[in-house]
Order: sequence, then structure tokens, then C-alpha cells
Amino acid sequence: MDDVKVVFTTNPGIEDIVVEEVSAKLGATILEQRSGKGRVLASVPLANIDLVDSLRSIHRARILLYQDTICKKEECLGMIKEAIRGTDIPRYVTPFTTFAVRAERVGEHDYSSLDIARVAGDAVIEVVEMTHGKRPRVDLDYPSVIVVVDVINDELYVSIELGGDLSWHRRGYRIYDHPAALKPTLAYAMLRISGARDGDTILDPMCGGGTVAIEAALLFESSRIICLDKNPRHIMGARLNARAALVEPRIEFIVGDATRLSRYIDRADIIVSNPPYGIRMGSPREVRALYKRFLEEAVKVIDKSITIITTEHVVAKQVLSKHDWEIVEDRIVAHGNLHPHIIVAKR
Repeated sequence: MDDVKVVFTTNPGIEDIVVEEVSAKLGATILEQRSGKGRVLASVPLANIDLVDSLRSIHRARILLYQDTICKKEECLGMIKEAIRGTDIPRYVTPFTTFAVRAERVGEHDYSSLDIARVAGDAVIEVVEMTHGKRPRVDLDYPSVIVVVDVINDELYVSIELGGDLSWHRRGYRIYDHPAALKPTLAYAMLRISGARDGDTILDPMCGGGTVAIEAALLFESSRIICLDKNPRHIMGARLNARAALVEPRIEFIVGDATRLSRYIDRADIIVSNPPYGIRMGSPREVRALYKRFLEEAVKVIDKSITIITTEHVVAKQVLSKHDWEIVEDRIVAHGNLHPHIIVAKR
């Protein structure tokens, strides 16, 4: 077998970034892109499967063993058992490995995710015993192999998890956790969407825990990267995170106010930032005034593009347009339980 089908999950709204990355790094052929659903299906050369952990835009990667429709009635649980019997699961689960089933159900069904996990677990034990002559051991806490069974409305997926229980978006460098931290996968996507190139001066003027700056330092070798925040505690936390990511020397840390940006920065090429959404600030008027002051300073010092993620997209676009900046990208993404816009503006 030269290729395997792999399901990549990501933050809804950045599926195209996953497509670009898995195509470039894995030499994958894209089979399906579910925009807005956070899923990409690709055919990946088996020789490149170990490179999956180098991807920066994904949350999970799973080798797809089975995909078909399934009905929503309780008696259709038997379809899951038959599906698993017909897969290549004994190649991954043997009597010498421990395994666990992780099941997820989306939609209205007459059965629960627990029912799915129970039926699937019994089927895995049965097919492995038939193939190898001995039962595999179940370990729900620390399994060496995770079998994933997803029932999404009327679709059934059976797959093998490549990254264990932890999502790849949980970077190991996150020592200091900012209260409004941006997911690293979104930070990576914003850097890509911004049009930033290696050698650009990249600035995050409201850097919080430093996620954008760290992802930029990991992505680009020659760029000048600046992490500015008016809260000294956040700057200290950003330094800790950068140190854990082994990129602290690559980043300039400045305690400063983004609404007075020109006092600290003469010129920069790119802004990529996650400014406050206003939820914690309480007053919509206050947050809109903040955006106005910040963006009016940003256009003074930025040469190429400004990329922000925000729920205050209307006021941001109004201010940027007033200063003759063109909105070249406006996409909605999921961030927690919110759906902010990623806006890219260029001169």
C-alpha cells in the first residue's frame, strides 16, 4: 500500500490553509475539503506519514479505514460492527498493543456515543482475536492505539488516531496561558493569510502570551519579530512561552501601548494580531474607541498588510477603509464558542 487516506481536522474556517500545508509538506492529494466544517480528506504517501507531526495548521490526523452512510435507528448499531469487521484494524491493533475506542456522535440518533463505543470495542476485540488468535487488551486511559468512530448525522467514519488523545493545536510551549489566548493553529493561519514572507518585519502590538510571535519565529528564519503589549505580566509570560519554544532570542519584547504604536515602532511590514473582542471590556463603545486609536496608529507604521481576528469587524473595516486601506480578505472562523472575522487589509 503506497498511499493512505487521512482525515485532518482543524479550526473551522481555515481548511484551505490545511490543504496548502498537507499538499506542500506531505505531497498529499486532496480528496475532499469541507469548508466551514474543519475537515480535510487527503491521500498521503505512506512514506510521508511520519511527517504529519510537522504540520502547524491541524488539530488531529486520522488514518481513515471506513466511510459510509448510517441510519439513525438503534438497530443500525449493527452496521458499525460490520464496518469494523471489514477494515484493516488488525494491522494496527494486535494482542501486543493496548487500545481504546473514542466515539463521537453529532446529530439526532436513537443511540448514544457510549453505545457506539461499546459496539465498536466489542467488534475490535472480535476481529483482532479472529486474525491473531488472541484478544487485545483495552486501556481507556493510556492506550497505544486509539480507534476513532465518528457518526456525523448520517455518515460513519472509522479511523486510527495518529496523534494520541492530545490535539496538535496544544503546543508544548504554552507555559503562560493568557486569559484570551489565540489558538496556535489560528495564529499560523493568520500569518499565512497575511501574505507575510521570510525577511518581513512582523509585529503583534497586542501580543498577550506571544502566540503569534512564537508561531512567526517557528515559521520564518530571517524575519524581525516584535511582541508588544502594555501589560508587563503578559510580556513576561510571552517570554516564558518563547523560551519554552526555543525562540526567545528571535523575538523583541516591548512593554508598550498599541494605541501609541508610533512611539515604539518606526516601521514594520506586517501586523498580525488578536486584539480584544470587547467581551471582557464590558462597553462596546470602549472597545470600538480602542480599535479606532489602534488602527489609526497602525496605518502610520505598517508598509504591507494588517491582519486581525475580531468580532468588531465592522468598525475595523470602517477605520481601515477611511485611511484608504483595501480589505482583501474577510473570513469567518470558529474560535471557542465565537465566530470572529479574520480581516486582511493592504495599502
